[in-house]
Amino acid sequence: MRKRKVYRKVRDKKAGKVRSLHRVLAEQLLARPLAPGEIVHHRDGDSTNNDPANLLVLPSQRYHAHIEYHLRCAKRGMPSLFPELFRDVTQDRRGTLFESVIP
Repeated sequence: MRKRKVYRKVRDKKAGKVRSLHRVLAEQLLARPLAPGEIVHHRDGDSTNNDPANLLVLPSQRYHAHIEYHLRCAKRGMPSLFPELFRDVTQDRRGTLFESVIP
């Protein structure tokens, strides 16, 4: 039997909504609310790993899809023309989440 992924949700008492834990953590670490289009990416691909060092805030879903495409290509062994553009996404950097915001 396959193990089912557990997505952590938290109730936002102010807004009266249920929200994803990784978005709440990103907002707390950035000390500001996330913009409507911003996406929180998990560096290791495990959506249940909400360690702050594993979270990366990206400006849009389009940019997130672009990053995911190139990471899948790299996993299959396809070389990237500009690997330096994806260095911040793939590096395991310790530090604040604010350093990980990609403009």
